[in-house]
Amino acid sequence: MKMILYSLKVCLYQIRIMSKNYKIYTIPVCLFIFMKSFLDPFREFLIASGEKATPFLFPFFLNGKFCAAVVFAGILLFFVDAPFYDKDKLFVMIRCGRAKWVTGHFFYIIFVSIGYMLCWVGISVLMLIPRIDFSNEWGRVWTTLALTDKAYELGLSFYVTPELVMNYQPVRAFFLVFGMGCLICIFYGLCMWLLNIYLGKIISFAVIMASVLLVTRVEYMPPWMIYLVPSGWADVGNLSAYTAHGLSINKANLILIIGSIFLGILVYWKTIRIDIAKG
Repeated sequence: MKMILYSLKVCLYQIRIMSKNYKIYTIPVCLFIFMKSFLDPFREFLIASGEKATPFLFPFFLNGKFCAAVVFAGILLFFVDAPFYDKDKLFVMIRCGRAKWVTGHFFYIIFVSIGYMLCWVGISVLMLIPRIDFSNEWGRVWTTLALTDKAYELGLSFYVTPELVMNYQPVRAFFLVFGMGCLICIFYGLCMWLLNIYLGKIISFAVIMASVLLVTRVEYMPPWMIYLVPSGWADVGNLSAYTAHGLSINKANLILIIGSIFLGILVYWKTIRIDIAKG
């Protein structure tokens, strides 16, 4: 318990350090502008038709390949400095110990990933105001977009998958996509940490960013490539259709969880043994 408490203090310390960097606050602003530009046709449709949409835009937004690329590219900015060390933090590391320092930053990656996805959820709801109906059902708007070609006519940057609307209740679909998004962010964070140690920050950032951006082209590549592009797994409605190797929702979750645990063990083992002052 003492180990967890110290680790949480390290996590909060890292979050406070991050909060003092004004550049961080430009990220949600950019996200809001990005989403608004992509959703303007949809907002105009709601206003013109007089319809109201239920607050379940988020499960569909990550279906758009360019939307998914932007979402998961943004989270990398929070992890690019892994293992989150500089000479000014040496005193804190000495006081708490290397093990607590590493564990604390595991918590940091988890909390930031959850907070980042919650930020997207909040923005997706704000985008629907005032044409929003707070009810626990898909409603006519999402059902129409799922079962017709209206989304194509409107030129939307995302698509409403019939698989989600027909097979899942709205709340379940929301938590399914939200959970998958958090797991993907955590997985990318741990990947970046490990690659930063072995390859350096510039090369590791380029490698992880390539994996994120390949979601825009993965459908034109060999089917097995989807396993190298976790950013494409957020499209849970059509996940199995991406590959002939049968990457189901359960399999994707299992890969992300086991992969994150494995990466966490490697990161922990390597970080507590290296001389970070030389990194």
